[in-house]
Amino acid sequence: MIPPELLRRIRNDLPMAATIAALGRDGPPSKIRDGRFCFLCPRCREMLAYVNPRNNLAHCFACHANFNNIDLLRAVGYRFTAAVARLECWLAQHESR
Repeated sequence: MIPPELLRRIRNDLPMAATIAALGRDGPPSKIRDGRFCFLCPRCREMLAYVNPRNNLAHCFACHANFNNIDLLRAVGYRFTAAVARLECWLAQHESR
């Protein structure tokens, strides 16, 4: 079983921009628009998924999908446990900087 505290840290403490950067070519295109981080929604393919920096959640203003880091990896093809394992590694790297 995956500890709930680890899931919370993956969702809240690993910036979504860091997750997308770590995905590299496998991740969605992203950019800063009007001072806010946005990326190509993996569901509707519109560049309207914006990350709220207060809670690290993304919302697509085209299809109304919501994403946290785990949801994003699942949307690009990862299984849940593989997504959590990969994100845990990226979280450790992010926290060590």
